[in-house]
Amino acid sequence: MHAGLRAKMFKSGLFASIAGVLFSLTWLSDAFAAEAEAAQPNNWYDFILRLVAFIIVVVVLVKLLKKPIVTFLSSRQEEIKTLLAELETKTAEAKAEHERVQARLSSLEDETKRIVDELISEGEAERQKIIASAQREAEYIRQQAEIAIGQEVQAARDKLQDEVAELSVAAAESIIQKKIRAEDQQRLISEFMTKVVEAK
Repeated sequence: MHAGLRAKMFKSGLFASIAGVLFSLTWLSDAFAAEAEAAQPNNWYDFILRLVAFIIVVVVLVKLLKKPIVTFLSSRQEEIKTLLAELETKTAEAKAEHERVQARLSSLEDETKRIVDELISEGEAERQKIIASAQREAEYIRQQAEIAIGQEVQAARDKLQDEVAELSVAAAESIIQKKIRAEDQQRLISEFMTKVVEAK
């Protein structure tokens, strides 16, 4: 910053003007001092000479330095205005970026919540599907078991009926052979077979 300031002062000729004024001031003060030493009758005279020298130096300084100082200060003022404008622009950009990031964060939170809600509802639906499928499977297994049990019971009944029928026939034959004549035997066999057929 100071290096830039010095460079601007060199460019504007401010240092050259100051050096010239200091040289003039030194020359004038030497000239007036020599003249005052030569005259020296009154201290007022010395004071007036010094005052005149001072006024001349001030006028010369104002004349020489007014334009470079005004130019330098106005350029510096413009620089400060430009820096302030840039700072305001950057502040506005930073604020806009901050608001954009906040909006993105807010939308990200909403999106995350929506995704979590969707996953929860999908998980619940999948759970209900699994439960329904398991219930259907259990019902199917129960029905198959009932059918198998019914078939086994029916097969056992059929087998039992066959065994009963065979035993009945054997017992009847035995009894008939012992006690009945041939005509009665034939009649009883016919009646028994008719009952067995009806029982099935």
